[in-house]
Amino acid sequence: MSDEKARGTGCGCNAEAIEQHFRAAGVEFLKGLRLLIDTSIQELEPKPKTGSKITVE
Repeated sequence: MSDEKARGTGCGCNAEAIEQHFRAAGVEFLKGLRLLIDTSIQELEPKPKTGSKITVE
């Protein structure tokens, strides 16, 4: 087995491409966390009061 296959670089990927892939995946993971936190905050905030109906003569 060659050194190249033993290191798993036989796919033609270089270190820069791998780094960009993991950086993009990290960004998407953090965006997911932000969405979960934003949703939790919205559920905890008080709901705006709606207007009440009055009869006009």
